[in-house]
Amino acid sequence: MAAITAASALLDVTNEESIEKAFESAALAFGGVDIIINNAGISISKSLIDHTIADWDKLYDILVKGQFLVSKAGLRVMRKQAFGGDIVNIVSKNSIVAGPNNAGYGSAKAAQAHLTRLLAAELGPDKIRVNTVNPDAVISDSNIWAGGWAEGRAKAYGITVAELPAYYAKRTLMNEIILPDDIANACFAFVGGLLNKSTGNILNVDGGVAAGFVR
Repeated sequence: MAAITAASALLDVTNEESIEKAFESAALAFGGVDIIINNAGISISKSLIDHTIADWDKLYDILVKGQFLVSKAGLRVMRKQAFGGDIVNIVSKNSIVAGPNNAGYGSAKAAQAHLTRLLAAELGPDKIRVNTVNPDAVISDSNIWAGGWAEGRAKAYGITVAELPAYYAKRTLMNEIILPDDIANACFAFVGGLLNKSTGNILNVDGGVAAGFVR
């Protein structure tokens, strides 16, 4: 009988019951859970005046509360297993770098980044490592450009939507376009076994954006 290499479950990161059922499904499929990647995301780019309360709540519910609830449910499983594990939070360069028309998204990402540090400080005794991956401008195969985000960022930078990929690549030190595989590789770097004594860290995957260097 072939081993299970993948399984899926519907998951609403803002709903505790949905999260619990997803973890139960994962544990039944694989015998437990030792890696959690918080990757649920949404993007809204508006000026402060145009930002609505509904926009703000949606960003914080999915990005911040979602990370909190999924991590909390995962911790219960990991503590029962008692052999440690990894939580990796996909955050953003925007958690560090300030830009126009980005008050809701940028501040929510900053909250995600600090929640990573807080959990790293709390979960060290459990041998659970909590780290951050900070991407920037992952355009290919990304839903981040849906819902007016691309238009909002293009407007903020005074360019067209078609010019965004080249604009983002040109502003990096390496002149590179960031792909989903680059983010997956960064996650593997944290959970692959070579960094078992590293927690509370940030790994930038942005081609080199000097403003995003962690000071």
